[in-house]
Amino acid sequence: MKKIITLLKKTGIALLILTGVLLISGFIFEKISRANAEKIVPDGNFAQVGNQKLHYLQKGTGGPTVIFETAFDPAGHLQWLNIQKDLPKTFTTISYDRAGILWSERGTDPKFGEKIADELFGLLEKIKAPKPYILVGHSFGGTLTRFFVNKYPKDVGGVILVDSQFPNDEKYLSPELYAMANQGLPSGFLRFANTLGLARILFKNMFPGTEKYKYQNSIMPSLLYKSADAVLEEQDQMKSIKKEAGKINSFGSIPLFVITAADNNRFDSFIKDEKLKIEMINAWNTMQKDLLKLSKNSKQILAPKSGHYINQDQPEIIENAITEMVNKVKK
Repeated sequence: MKKIITLLKKTGIALLILTGVLLISGFIFEKISRANAEKIVPDGNFAQVGNQKLHYLQKGTGGPTVIFETAFDPAGHLQWLNIQKDLPKTFTTISYDRAGILWSERGTDPKFGEKIADELFGLLEKIKAPKPYILVGHSFGGTLTRFFVNKYPKDVGGVILVDSQFPNDEKYLSPELYAMANQGLPSGFLRFANTLGLARILFKNMFPGTEKYKYQNSIMPSLLYKSADAVLEEQDQMKSIKKEAGKINSFGSIPLFVITAADNNRFDSFIKDEKLKIEMINAWNTMQKDLLKLSKNSKQILAPKSGHYINQDQPEIIENAITEMVNKVKK
């Protein structure tokens, strides 16, 4: 028995030593990786907005200006990079990184919906982006567009919601499905993992593994540490942001396109229970139709072969909608 106890103690000590070595190695690895990441040249420009510099990528010239608002996503403007390249250069397109994401400085403003809208407006004013603005918001980014439209309606020429989140989703989902859909990321674990380099491994393949996304896949693991804390901050404020956004229920007669993912298999990897999956599909379709009520001048566009990331699955649908909206606004 003594031999067994002694062996267990030695094994325990060995495991503790091994764990310590792995933690130290991970910490050193992360320090080196971050130092190398600082050498990566940003693919856009910077504008001083308040007490922070915001990173943005601008393509094309002239008005109107199409502005992309990213989802709850550490990839920031990278989600729109290919679409910006494909769009005509006869009008301006701008994607940007919200405060603290990728190359944008965090600053000190709280992650409130109205503050995020103010920062975006400050960026557009600083770089003299041609008006009017056409806002393109994906998922959580669609929720954020409400704050911008509400505060700066005279500057908005059109809105395109891309499989947008619906702020008051609790009205459409059963308690079980609502809890599943809003469970979020494990904040404590990810903050810890971010200090040891584990987060960059967990989120290594955020984009499709094709040549088209080679650049994004090379950048994201390196710069994830910059985005992680800010994204988790947005998650901490998500419930409050959705509650405030839900109070903004009219865009007046501002033209609105609602692009909706319509692949019936899009929730297969997320929901295994068949009844819950059918409930989710039906609820999401209802919420998307109800988004049309935001404007007196709205229409829905279906993306039949897309999951939630339509910008990756069928980017041409978004590109065509943007071109149509630009022509509509120019008339």
